[in-house]
Amino acid sequence: MTSRPLFREQCTVIENKKETGGHYVLKLASSRIAQSARPGQFVQIACSDSSDPFLPRPFSFLTAADTSFSILYQQKGKGTKNLSLMNPGEFLWVLGPLGNGFLQTAKLPSPAVLVGGGYGIPPLHHFAQNLIKKIKKENVHVVLGARNKSLLLCEKEFKKMGVKLTVTTDDGSKGRRGVVTQVLERLFSSSLGQVSSRRMFVCGPTLMLKAVSQVAQKYEVPCEVSVEVPMACGFGACLGCAIEVNDSKGRRFAIACKEGPVFSSKEIVWK
Repeated sequence: MTSRPLFREQCTVIENKKETGGHYVLKLASSRIAQSARPGQFVQIACSDSSDPFLPRPFSFLTAADTSFSILYQQKGKGTKNLSLMNPGEFLWVLGPLGNGFLQTAKLPSPAVLVGGGYGIPPLHHFAQNLIKKIKKENVHVVLGARNKSLLLCEKEFKKMGVKLTVTTDDGSKGRRGVVTQVLERLFSSSLGQVSSRRMFVCGPTLMLKAVSQVAQKYEVPCEVSVEVPMACGFGACLGCAIEVNDSKGRRFAIACKEGPVFSSKEIVWK
């Protein structure tokens, strides 16, 4: 596996903007981390300068520019409560970029179908920002799913990019009523299903990943999934994020934070 740059830095808070639903966008200064970040990778952030909470928290990249990067988080526990209190000019210790991101092969997809649910949406935002620099916007299809409109993330940002966006909610409070797999069935049973260079990239809850992977298998669409599992150390030392895979090395347990979090959907042993 190719080694990639990894940095531990004390990063300056540029902005910590409160959004709807208890969500925040935290923007941090770091040229080295931002310029090395690939969509689908993540950082570990120490949410306190004390030992409470002891472990850092993993966050995927929402954006990464020349001199800064941002994450999206929701205030839920002690760690994210600490983050919500950070002010511009203050510092946070950050380790990253970590893991392996999307586009595990050099060949660009066209069209690319990005499917996100819940907290799986932010890394796809970063990915879409990169893709539209390389392929036509009309060849980037984004399908977002949430239980209701209050849990839908980054919709406005995707619209600004000019990609083809479809929104679904379980209760019909925003976009189409239903789930993302219904949209994918329509896409791949149409002319899009006949394009050999099509590929899917997915991030979200495990049940959604499994369901989308089944659609990918049905229509023979190459599919990369970013798994959501608890991660403590972020670089494979604690072995706490092992998932079962069946790849070229056989059936085994892979360490998601180090070998992933992005895997081919065919490699995952879905339960």
